[in-house]
Amino acid sequence: MTDAWDYNESDDQTQNNGPKPLRDAYAAQKKQNEELMARLAKLEAVNQRNQVADMIEAQGVARSAAQYYSGDADPDKVSAFVNDMRAAFGSASAPQATPVSTPAVDASDAQKLQSMMQAGAQGAAPGNADVALSAMNNPDASTADRIAAFQAFARTQQQ
Repeated sequence: MTDAWDYNESDDQTQNNGPKPLRDAYAAQKKQNEELMARLAKLEAVNQRNQVADMIEAQGVARSAAQYYSGDADPDKVSAFVNDMRAAFGSASAPQATPVSTPAVDASDAQKLQSMMQAGAQGAAPGNADVALSAMNNPDASTADRIAAFQAFARTQQQ
């Protein structure tokens, strides 16, 4: 019968007496441990490359740029590497959040433009009923806007 250390009880007992079977088992275990450690080192290297590629991609650069980086997967070091490469190749700096731009036309001018467009080809300004109707049909109008349109229509009718 053979056990985990290739110890066979049917072998000559004089051969198995002594430390040789233990030395052989130790050598086999050591070889297996070295193979596992080499495999683990390869997996850790792949994991680190993927982390670096993810960090580089998060900064707006293609993942393939990770092959030129040789260092730890430290976000600060990766960011410095990306910025150095951008500076070296004359690219723009890291993409900044686009600022919210204000519209070129203010609200009162937009209202005047809207009423002019609604006047049509004849150039006749819409009546109060038309304004109230357009306020009701506007899907973006709030309840307060609709009430204000009705009140403006009612004031012009009373005059």
